[in-house]
Amino acid sequence: MKRVFAVEYAGHEVRYSFLCRRTWLNFRSYIRPVAGEEFDICATPELMETGRKLLPEYRDDYVEYRLLIELTSRHLLKWGCCIFHSAAFVCKGKAWLLAAPSGTGKTTQFLNWCQLHPGEIEMITGDMPVIEPREDGTVMIHSTPWCGKENFGNKDLRAPLGGVILLEQGGENRLEPLEPREAVIPFFNQAIVTPGTETEIRALAKVMDRLIGAGKLAKFINKGDDPSTEILRAFIIGNREGGANG
Repeated sequence: MKRVFAVEYAGHEVRYSFLCRRTWLNFRSYIRPVAGEEFDICATPELMETGRKLLPEYRDDYVEYRLLIELTSRHLLKWGCCIFHSAAFVCKGKAWLLAAPSGTGKTTQFLNWCQLHPGEIEMITGDMPVIEPREDGTVMIHSTPWCGKENFGNKDLRAPLGGVILLEQGGENRLEPLEPREAVIPFFNQAIVTPGTETEIRALAKVMDRLIGAGKLAKFINKGDDPSTEILRAFIIGNREGGANG
């Protein structure tokens, strides 16, 4: 008899069957066992072979856990949601996304801020939030079990989008507004999903369009030092209080 486990994303239950007996442990408090044998997502042996080549230093249960990110994101498209590669934190009731490839300094900015201004922000997830556009025009940001290597996340925390900052490492600190047309390709690159059908392509395009239009956009080249974090904070607090965009 198969064991089936469920995780809730943006109010939608997704059921998993795992190839590896220990995979469910990687999901921590986000997951729960459910009755029955019906499931929505399961990695294939062929996909596992590909994953082992990409992550040769890890055990199979972790490989499967990582492979399930894209399978989950693709499944969420049927509800108009997807997983987006970014750190997501709450500041004054709004969710802000720091979007960048791994190792670019998303966690550094969060930790700097927490040290400089304790208690002012709270992490939704350190790596892979769910983007949920709603009919009322808001875009809600939710946590997922994929919280990054630091395991920063709160499964009960969610907030409407305040904005998205594309983060880059550099030899200077420069934050500038990002035009919507400049955000299209980077945002699609950060979406953790490869659509397989025309319906899925349209669904992803709609999520990205809503993400681009729902909040403030900026590009931030930064050194990852304390002054850079103060610039980031001034931009976010300023926008929240109706200040300048630049």
